[in-house]
Amino acid sequence: MRVLLPAIGQSYEHPDIPLSAQSTKNWFPEINQESQTVLSLQPYPGTKTFSSKAGIDRGMTVWGNQLYKVTDKALYSVNTVGVQTSIGTIDGVGRCTFPASATILVIVTSGFVYQYDGNTLSEITDVDLEIPNYAAYLNNQWIYQGSRARFCVSEAGQPANINGLNYASAESEGDDLVRPYVFNQILYLFGEKNTEAWYNSGQGRPPFDRVDGGIIQKGLGAADSLDNNDQSMYFLGDDRIVYQMSGSQVQPISTIPISTLFDAYEDVSTAVGFCFNYHGQEFYQITVSDQTWLYSQDSGGWSQITYSAKEIASPVSSYAEVYGKKLIAIGGDIVELSDSATTFDGEIMIRERITGQVSGEIFGAAGIGLRVFMSRLEIIIKGIPDLDVTPKIMVSWSDDSGYTFSNERIVECGQLGNYQFKAITHQLGSFYERVFKIRISDNSRYSLHKVTGDVDVGA
Repeated sequence: MRVLLPAIGQSYEHPDIPLSAQSTKNWFPEINQESQTVLSLQPYPGTKTFSSKAGIDRGMTVWGNQLYKVTDKALYSVNTVGVQTSIGTIDGVGRCTFPASATILVIVTSGFVYQYDGNTLSEITDVDLEIPNYAAYLNNQWIYQGSRARFCVSEAGQPANINGLNYASAESEGDDLVRPYVFNQILYLFGEKNTEAWYNSGQGRPPFDRVDGGIIQKGLGAADSLDNNDQSMYFLGDDRIVYQMSGSQVQPISTIPISTLFDAYEDVSTAVGFCFNYHGQEFYQITVSDQTWLYSQDSGGWSQITYSAKEIASPVSSYAEVYGKKLIAIGGDIVELSDSATTFDGEIMIRERITGQVSGEIFGAAGIGLRVFMSRLEIIIKGIPDLDVTPKIMVSWSDDSGYTFSNERIVECGQLGNYQFKAITHQLGSFYERVFKIRISDNSRYSLHKVTGDVDVGA
């Protein structure tokens, strides 16, 4: 009997491995938008060089249809062909945020604030400005993080003009303010233990009032994990859970295994996250210490993103869309996410899927507890191989719920069509429960579409 195996899905690496050994690396689920079903696992894009410069990335942004980037202690403009031109010095060592109006770009980082009008870069040193690490922009005013729970608001259109009367406090819980953030014309004051929503009332000093009922009992665990798309904000909470937030609705999206992994780190405050759209799907990517995870807003599933054959965390620290390109920063370099690229920053990306459990239950209640005999395994992939090389798939399996795996079988694929390939292997023995590990390391971009097995059950 030929059966469809549970090969298409998200990562779910539970600390108690027998509960689930599923894992997805460098693939993400492709969703049928009408039925909301997962059709296949699509490859995370490779990269090609856009602009090269040695150094440490501190952030980048798009302002006035122009890309800007802070590397080490300098602000650069980057043109359409990747040429970086130094504008001036940005002191500090922390990551930068870039709250901007149409005419003024403000750069805020680790106690330093600068403004740039397209011609002149200057430091903001108003004596009434407490030393901020983060800032936001709303209704022609800049909102700066102050000490403790305080924030201040600039005069209209003047980021360097701070009035000492324009301070207020987010005081629902009295915790320190981590970061002000604007989403859908609402000012969110993310604290260590809770978040408050404020709106621009146009009255008083500062001209902001707290939204009725706008107290959210979640704090911000990593200031640079916060980002948004058109629908939602995403952030790592003070409880080390990743949240999706739309208005006052806050939903945890971390799986228990991912939260368990994050709990194991001594410090997660340096986590970096960003949102991006790829092939019509919305994603949120977060790097915590030595692991990078990708969340699909459409499927609600997670995948792990690894860099190089060593399978370490992705080195990506910033993201921007400009010039018709999706650009990411890797150190001082800027690279483009591209469908035509088959490597990630020159490194082969190993794509891996560990399936869900296969057992006699695939035959229904009558098969529970029975031994499964498998004579044939078939894997369908699609893609364009490089250099006319026949793609190879590495297959192994585990009969102890993912604790140990067999030696790998290297299976060459036969071509079914122009871009579709079939890998077949035989004589897979018998088992009560089994998970399969499918790996592709060719210098190519393959999607995983279907895995079937020819099986029988017995006593």
